[in-house]
Amino acid sequence: MNYLRDLLVLGFFISLFTGCDEPPEAIADNRVNDYALFDSSGELHRLSRYNDSKAIVLWVQGNGCPIVRNAVSDFNDIVNDYEDKGFTFFLLNSNTQDDSDETSIEANKFDFSAPVLLDNIQLVADALDVKITSEAIVLHPTSREVIFRGPLNNRLDYGAQKNEPTETYLRDALDAILQGKQPVSKEKMTRGCTVTRLSTLEKGDTLTYTRDIAPILAEHCVMCHNPNGIGPWSMSDYETVRGWSSMMKQVLLTKRMPPWTVNSNNFTFKNDIGIEDSLVRKIVSWIDQGSPRGTGKDTLSMIKPTSGDWELGMPDRVISLKKESVPATGLIPYRYQEIDLEFDRDVWLKAIEIKPGNPNVVHHVLLSSAHELQKSPISDRMISPKVDNFIAVSTGKKQTMAYPEGTGIFIQKGTKITAQLHYTPYGTATEDITQIGFYLLDEAPDVPFRSHNTHNTTFKIPAYAKDVKFVAEEKIDKDIKIYNLLPHMHYRGKDIKFSVISPEGEKTTLVHVPDYNFNWQWIYELETPFVAKKGSTILVEAIFDNSFQNPLNPDPSKDLKFGPQSTDEMLYGMFNYTVED
Repeated sequence: MNYLRDLLVLGFFISLFTGCDEPPEAIADNRVNDYALFDSSGELHRLSRYNDSKAIVLWVQGNGCPIVRNAVSDFNDIVNDYEDKGFTFFLLNSNTQDDSDETSIEANKFDFSAPVLLDNIQLVADALDVKITSEAIVLHPTSREVIFRGPLNNRLDYGAQKNEPTETYLRDALDAILQGKQPVSKEKMTRGCTVTRLSTLEKGDTLTYTRDIAPILAEHCVMCHNPNGIGPWSMSDYETVRGWSSMMKQVLLTKRMPPWTVNSNNFTFKNDIGIEDSLVRKIVSWIDQGSPRGTGKDTLSMIKPTSGDWELGMPDRVISLKKESVPATGLIPYRYQEIDLEFDRDVWLKAIEIKPGNPNVVHHVLLSSAHELQKSPISDRMISPKVDNFIAVSTGKKQTMAYPEGTGIFIQKGTKITAQLHYTPYGTATEDITQIGFYLLDEAPDVPFRSHNTHNTTFKIPAYAKDVKFVAEEKIDKDIKIYNLLPHMHYRGKDIKFSVISPEGEKTTLVHVPDYNFNWQWIYELETPFVAKKGSTILVEAIFDNSFQNPLNPDPSKDLKFGPQSTDEMLYGMFNYTVED
């Protein structure tokens, strides 16, 4: 292991001497130890996004720790002196007692010069063996292995301090890296506040699959990881789960699973598939304990596979789309089919259910109608075809869209529906015949259920550009009630936020997706609909990453603009609403 580490470090130091005038190049990164954490302001940081740094520096922070507070000015000076030299800096809070609000107050009060990553369930603390605050931990940018740990300097001690340090440990380590040398760790010299580790408190608490883990997996994971689900493997029994346990730990540590990296302090969602931090820690702790089975029945082995029946019952009309052939690999442009519903009268829809013929390859299906309106009922612009008139979206495990009680979508006689199909190959050539079920109301509803899309089609993203920010915004001229949100970008999308600014200027963020992933797009169904007043502004804020550090990016060398294909880009803030007045 040390030999491998030395090779990685040597290769890294050699890379420091390459020229800076050439275009950026892809950096080999196996994504191991790719820790992902929210910071105290709600942004998510995945460390592999910083693999073009010379090193990643974590400084262990704790609210109220006097040594940390006293040393903040020293840390800030180091950040100011070395950030421009290619180093990336974070503070790391692994205290179980410090929440995000308290840490934000601490950060503002003491003027932290870098984001504070929150590790309150201590998964990263366990991985890096964090024991004390005020310790600097320097990580290799691609392997995330520790190449230095120790204090910033020797200026502070318990109950004592100097005006100036006589030893500058972290500065020496960063200078060594700049010179292509191996820094010397000074771990034993660190002075700080002890971090109480959950792992020490949990000793003797043996977790078992049957009692502790299977119920969590049954509630949060089996919905996708079943024989007919979209998960690549089925959580069918203990032996299978144990065999995949190392991979489970990796995707939990990196927040790749569950695919729900939503940050919203004010709103909850009906279709939330997230998993509580305490349960994540329980699963990882069980894996670290050797994945013991325990006694009793295997809950997962008794779960019946999802049926192929219609979830909402037999539809009033079923349309089968034309067969689509899907290759084994590659990027597939969107495919479109026009559907003639053949209704002999005007109808009102109460729900739509979409049944992919092959869930393994159907990324999403979006249905839009030839809208009966020419002008938007809530803003001063014309309706945009196939943008403002979506009537259903299926994505991930969500294949049904039932409209709220008392509402419905009007479909005029002779209306044709356009189906946009996005396929993602999974290693073998296959075919798909998707079915769509339409459910009708017996009579006109109290209010129409409508869709709208606040969008920006004029942006341009330069080649290799990181963290490029654009917004889409428009003012509404009626009171509306917002039910569902569908923020949408393509492969370069990194972060997207959907907010409403009241006529008085108060900004309310309804949903924030700080780790946007084109492969996992959701309709975020608000538990309680949000009322936006007349004169409010719909604001969609997006960040794009067109660099090699974006693992989804198909071609960083390409300048981008708005376009319909996934290799182009979009900035959409789609939502469903009813007019209140």
